[in-house]
Amino acid sequence: MKVAIIGSGIVGLTIAYTLSKENIDITIFEKERDSLSHGTGRNSGVIHSGIYYQPKTLRSTLCIRGSKLMKKFISENNLYINNCGKLLLPKTKKDIETLNLLYERSKEVGVETIKLNSFDEILKIEPNCNPLFNDALFIKETAIADPKEVSNKLIEILKKRGVIIKYDTKVDSISSNNTIIISNNKIHNFDLIINSAGLHADYLANKSNLKTRYTSLPFKGKYWKISFGDKNEIPNRLIYPVPNLDQPFLGVHTVYDKDGNFYLGPSSTPVFGREAYRPFRKFNFLEFCALSYKFILKIIFNENNLRNLAISEFKNLFLSSVMKSSNAYFRHKPVKIELSSKVGIRSQMFDKNSKKLFNDFVVIKQNNIIHILNAISPAWTSSFAMAEFICEKYTIKNRNNNESA
Repeated sequence: MKVAIIGSGIVGLTIAYTLSKENIDITIFEKERDSLSHGTGRNSGVIHSGIYYQPKTLRSTLCIRGSKLMKKFISENNLYINNCGKLLLPKTKKDIETLNLLYERSKEVGVETIKLNSFDEILKIEPNCNPLFNDALFIKETAIADPKEVSNKLIEILKKRGVIIKYDTKVDSISSNNTIIISNNKIHNFDLIINSAGLHADYLANKSNLKTRYTSLPFKGKYWKISFGDKNEIPNRLIYPVPNLDQPFLGVHTVYDKDGNFYLGPSSTPVFGREAYRPFRKFNFLEFCALSYKFILKIIFNENNLRNLAISEFKNLFLSSVMKSSNAYFRHKPVKIELSSKVGIRSQMFDKNSKKLFNDFVVIKQNNIIHILNAISPAWTSSFAMAEFICEKYTIKNRNNNESA
């Protein structure tokens, strides 16, 4: 069996890793010179618990399963991990209702959490935070790893297994009728194609004439780098706001890496290019016009509260607003705050039927092509479980059926 995987981000790599355990001929097509130019290389590295997401959805089940599989892979390969846990701190009284809901949900889905009911309990978990209420939730299973390290180890293993990774090889089109890929004016034939192209997955799906109710609305996330006068003043736990469960974003939170860099972010602002990490870099006029038109219409009609969301998130482009919204995070005042070069773009999908930002992963099988759309957070955490799910449900058990999830 010959399988092509388009995209060598974490989802493509883990699918190849899972498939390569069988006697399968695998080729990965990657338009960049490496596997870390986009979402995977720009990921925060947080291994999420899965309690934010509606139980029994793909995001929930794959995140919970994926967290265990990601930690297992990291442990088996002696990679970096910090089992720091996550502290959810409410900023309003309404947040406490959501906090209680998440606590009940954690028990439903089997994720270990600790409900904190006093300032003393909160400060015992994280002495360097500044809680506004005496309620909080500590999620023990949340951790931080290094996405680049994980990807590089996967690539090393895949090469030993004979998987071919074609870098600097852009896929121009794919055909669902005869399972071919056209790249650099060459035709490549396969038995199965897996479209895991991230920010460009919907573009390739359109090229294969797949008709769906989803349209791309990318959002950019920026981070602020925070420095303290003493390393002992840095929070040891990840600190998050209580999320708005009606939106797919987690809110501005703390994050740090294995080198000791400490960040606050990300913002989630509309962006008019799939790779517009910097102004006018890789500028595509047609894409800019198409995305601008879609965003402007949705903001004018306030579909899925998008106008209010855009206004709210726009404030997070400014340091004063970010610090004001994060006053519960720091017991000690930072000595330096600067805009970081750490920038990512989220491959968010909009559901034209419900007129809402779609809050789950989307996997659609079109003849012998599997399209992975809306691989939003926690796709990195979920990646090994998503690979397992796709290989079992589509590649092996139901290879000849057209299904979607």
